[in-house]
Amino acid sequence: KAVVSTQSTGGWRWELTLILFPTFLTLIALHFTDESPRYYVANGQYDKALGVLQKMAQWNGMELPEMELPTEVESYSNSYFEVYQQPYTRMSVIVSIIQFSWSWCMTGITYFIPDAMSYSYCYLSDFFTSTYTDQHGCTLYTKTEYFFYLAFTALYIPGLFLGGFSVEYFGRKPTALWTFWTLTGLYMVLLVCIHYSITIAILALAYITLGTVTILIWVLSPELYPSYMRTTSNGILNTFNRLGAAGGAFFTEYVDPYSMRLTVSTYIVLSLITAIACLFINRETKGSYLKDTRSEVSSYGAAGIPLSETNVLPTTDNNGQGVEVPNVEESKTN
Repeated sequence: KAVVSTQSTGGWRWELTLILFPTFLTLIALHFTDESPRYYVANGQYDKALGVLQKMAQWNGMELPEMELPTEVESYSNSYFEVYQQPYTRMSVIVSIIQFSWSWCMTGITYFIPDAMSYSYCYLSDFFTSTYTDQHGCTLYTKTEYFFYLAFTALYIPGLFLGGFSVEYFGRKPTALWTFWTLTGLYMVLLVCIHYSITIAILALAYITLGTVTILIWVLSPELYPSYMRTTSNGILNTFNRLGAAGGAFFTEYVDPYSMRLTVSTYIVLSLITAIACLFINRETKGSYLKDTRSEVSSYGAAGIPLSETNVLPTTDNNGQGVEVPNVEESKTN
């Protein structure tokens, strides 16, 4: 099946062009992007490292304090398996589940909506009456239906803003809990299939909530690991993201024609498993500084602050502005 507007012969070219356009902007932006200070120091480029720090301070309206850059930086040839070793095991497993479940449901719902219009799931035929299938088996929509689908998926964007607020104000674990318990409830209502208006509302709320989870993943995953293994860990965790996307798309596409309720049931099961897994998050990375080396991890424990401890003391920076820093002595004790 394909989602196209009626009487369109080259619309896919415009769609592909619009999709690729941000990629070209990214290539241009990369030319003006600095490497991290750590990278410059590791390669003996101290002037460039100091320049990046000064630029960061200027953008944040701060004055860079006097400092001495380290002459040596710890480097490791970390193993892929280290991501699931102590002290990262618990959080790595939980984030892997979050990545897989979110991606499965996000991709699945994107496929599910046009299928729901095509197969009249939950009385959607009362809302969409002009959808039909041509001789090649392609699903054709009117322009009104097509733009409705685009506007519907755009609800993902408000979810991003909601996610930024939630992870910063409430924290990472509370955001993980309320989003996946909410998704579980929404999918259960979707399974009941009461009225097409309720179906549309449920799908809209699910899209917004999935957008919130996106920010949670972007923020939480890098915070869990020290600098020397942050890139490797994100790559491994994103593998589960890609597996979930492939599984959700494949399952939804081939199961929907036979049982759309079975498709929704998989969303319920995955969201419920993830919500339960999030109950076992034992550290909150909100308010915790990013660790840099293995020695910091071994001294202060896994990333984040134990949920049973405060471990944060008020202090002031060089400009007299109030900030919060971790209580290192208590962290060592914990």
